[in-house]
Amino acid sequence: MRPIFLIGYRCTGKTSTGRYLAEFLNKTFLDTDLVLESTLGTSIAQMVARYGWPYFRTKETETLTNLDLESAPVIATGGGIILAEENRAFLKKNGVVVYLYAPASVLTDRIRKDENNTGRRPDLTRDSLALETKKMLEIRTPLYQALAAISINTEEYAPKAAARRIMALLTCSETKF
Repeated sequence: MRPIFLIGYRCTGKTSTGRYLAEFLNKTFLDTDLVLESTLGTSIAQMVARYGWPYFRTKETETLTNLDLESAPVIATGGGIILAEENRAFLKKNGVVVYLYAPASVLTDRIRKDENNTGRRPDLTRDSLALETKKMLEIRTPLYQALAAISINTEEYAPKAAARRIMALLTCSETKF
């Protein structure tokens, strides 16, 4: 089996679903944001505030391309990792890409309720959260969709059910992946 990369916007359930999926498959789970924060000893919000978005995006790419993929882990990626062509090519070449998504209104509600959002995740624009989410999804959704071998609507599937659905789709389509 190849590594499984979970992509999608903030609060689509990449980390929660990824943990279940890794457990079900008896694989290692990695979260690129957590690996990056651990490696650099700072939160993403602090990194962006101190050094800016270009610095963060460079470090995000370094983190992705330096992951140990030998054990075919399950990997939750940062929501914006797909913005760099280099990252999109890496994801497509090195694993199965699973896109988790939900409507903008659902994501906005989840982001508001997410305790990790305030201290660790920087604002992406100066807009309201609802407008920011809508604008970012307009930009990112075509990139997510173009990469995805599998797409799961996490408004319809809780993380554990989403992981089971991914497993079922992987099993049905083993020859494609």
